[in-house]
Amino acid sequence: MSSKGTRGAKATLKAIDGGLKGVPKAPDRLPQEVVPEWNDIAADMVQRKILTASMMGVLETYVIALWTVRECQKAIADHGLLVATAHQMMKPNPASGIMAKAMETVARLSAELGLTPAARSKQGFGGGEKPKTGGAPDGLQV
Repeated sequence: MSSKGTRGAKATLKAIDGGLKGVPKAPDRLPQEVVPEWNDIAADMVQRKILTASMMGVLETYVIALWTVRECQKAIADHGLLVATAHQMMKPNPASGIMAKAMETVARLSAELGLTPAARSKQGFGGGEKPKTGGAPDGLQV
């Protein structure tokens, strides 16, 4: 998917009636090394009251894409950015293409799930009341 598909207005994330009250168990099909990531993200989303049963698939896809990026990084570190073909010609490591697609997925889903600071600021996840001083430190005249 090209970056053109991610432009435009994003859906507003807000507290959902019926949001999950506790952190759901990570699906058994997730690799064990990303279960802590699942737990951290799910806990954050539960705290913000935006995680529902129907969003679990999106969260799972995000975590798997993140795992895929990490696995591709390992493959590139082990085999290099370029690999030799059967005829000893150099070509891009196939992990590079897989990683690029997984990184697009991570970027898109992190915005959809409200995981990035930019997504949170757009969606009103500022953490309560905004300061009346415009955010200036005490004692600073603005």
